Amino acid sequence: MATNGTTGMAGLMMVLGCLGTTASWAQETRDSETDVSYPRLLDYNTRAKLSLISEGDRRLGTTPGSSTKSDEVALDLKPEWVWQLSQHWRSKLRLQAFGATGQVDVSDEIGGTETDAFFALREFWFDYNGLTDYPGESIRFGRERLKEDTGMWWDDDITLTRWIFDTTLLDATAGIANKVSEARTDVSELPVEEQDIARAFGQTRWQWHKDHYLTFLVTHAERYSNDRDLAAEADNGLPGRVTDSLTWASARADNAYFDWHSHSRLQYLASVAAVTGDQSRLTTTETGLLSRQEQDVSGWAADIGLRAQLVDSPRWTAGVHGAIASGGDSADESDAFRQTGLESNRSRYTGTRSQVARFGEAFQPEWSNLKTITAYTALTNRNDWAANLMYHRYWLEDQAGTVTSDLIEPGFTGTSDDLGESVDLVLGYYGDDGAAWNTFDVRLRGGVFFPGDAYGPDADDARHRVVLDVAKRF
Repeated sequence: MATNGTTGMAGLMMVLGCLGTTASWAQETRDSETDVSYPRLLDYNTRAKLSLISEGDRRLGTTPGSSTKSDEVALDLKPEWVWQLSQHWRSKLRLQAFGATGQVDVSDEIGGTETDAFFALREFWFDYNGLTDYPGESIRFGRERLKEDTGMWWDDDITLTRWIFDTTLLDATAGIANKVSEARTDVSELPVEEQDIARAFGQTRWQWHKDHYLTFLVTHAERYSNDRDLAAEADNGLPGRVTDSLTWASARADNAYFDWHSHSRLQYLASVAAVTGDQSRLTTTETGLLSRQEQDVSGWAADIGLRAQLVDSPRWTAGVHGAIASGGDSADESDAFRQTGLESNRSRYTGTRSQVARFGEAFQPEWSNLKTITAYTALTNRNDWAANLMYHRYWLEDQAGTVTSDLIEPGFTGTSDDLGESVDLVLGYYGDDGAAWNTFDVRLRGGVFFPGDAYGPDADDARHRVVLDVAKRF
């Protein structure tokens, strides 16, 4: 698969290069014209990233002779175009070509899948801003990266239609979405748990006092397929649970907590969330028939953070976070909190420009049935470089339950709620200005996970994940 994927990627690179040359020539021609005409190319660039990726065994040494350790090299290309189609219409197209020497995880960008090569349509949307005289109001539809600051609700590419309202004191959006496909050549169809789910979403962020914000967010997911559609996938394995009808709501207060340009001496974040509705547990009988056990869902979660700025220039911060997500499960009811399925759990929560995994680079658990304490310190000049050091401690909220992770495979022994601890180091240098050929962005993300007693006595003492990225924008 790697050979075919790499050959195909080389072909796509040639095509994208030709498109880029043509687009640049078109831009120069239009800029020389006295009268601006439409459509007009506003921006074109390609971001190339070379990555060195080293990972320890995802099975934590619990299956001797079947290790998943890996040391790989990956190349990632993302060309994008932005057009002004008319006075009120704008459009964006972003593609991706990815290739690696072996199977690697791409959870830092596209949600927890292993691959060695693919082509992808990341974004392709149209935006119309002629609804009113407000310059920050528009309607957008197509495939877009839907994202909010924490990364714990939305941070994924999805097909949508949404209304956007962006002013000095109030930001708001509302819309509908459906993950029709991953739009990747290596993923022929969505996982069963993501198929045929319609979503409605909304968020509003109000600046009630200078640099102090209140944010409210809601998401609803509704499955519109029937049991026969689910049964058709039984031969490929079924997920432990599927969404029937779930609603998430969250309220958050902060004082520009994710703004790395901030000069505030003390910053806070307080977030509470709940999910309610219905889901189903799926099993197959010995005769191959689908068995469905419906469950009522009622879960909750909270995340509280406090950060102090010790020095202003360069900015040196220290902070602590406490997060909890409910667990608990019975045959007909689940008290476990679960996330929306659109999250990345990556954000700038350390007060720097660096995007950091909220629950550890080498662990990356789902925010469900989890208690964690995080302490961190960071140093940055805000724009050009940043250094982040994090420590995480983990426990099961309900010892009888479990926690899923993109990077850790084994289950638990049921004799302890101690999941373990981890240490992360994330360094970033942002020197690429897009003009000079010898300027680059360099990022190091390193994490070590130390499994706790919940994984049993046979688990390895430590598991690492280290990623070194060198990126350039052309």
